[in-house]
Amino acid sequence: MRLLGGLVAALAVVLVPSAPAFADNPPVASKTDLAQQAPAKKFERYSSGKRAYTKGSLTGVVTNPGAVIENADVKVSGKISDLTKGSGCGYAVFRITYQKGGNQPFTHKTFRDCTYKTPASYSFTYKKATLVELKVCSEAKTTKVSDQCLYGGVWKVVYATI
Repeated sequence: MRLLGGLVAALAVVLVPSAPAFADNPPVASKTDLAQQAPAKKFERYSSGKRAYTKGSLTGVVTNPGAVIENADVKVSGKISDLTKGSGCGYAVFRITYQKGGNQPFTHKTFRDCTYKTPASYSFTYKKATLVELKVCSEAKTTKVSDQCLYGGVWKVVYATI
């Protein structure tokens, strides 16, 4: 009798209609679909000590969907603010990794504001980007950002196709 009861319970489980298989886990769009359909990605970041601040957005369109390493044409725009009352400047530094002949070198784009609480706008585009990272620093006014800013601390990932 126990065997028959067990079979009935097992059969009931099999025959009871259930929700679609993806009710709890809906299908996930591929990274290509997301990159092509996603609205502008917003970002904001302070420097250490909150002496500089940037806020902006990035849009990217994948130009080679389905490739082993996809890349995108990206457009970045925003504002950098110096929050120091002294002679310091706020720097927004972007590190862009891109595709070139099977390699993935990187380059920097740097934007500066040296006027207390009067943000400076920036905008740039880059083709074949695979990764865009951001770092915000507050330093003395110079023609180029310091190695401490470039190589110390952590980069914030703003966009990635990989």
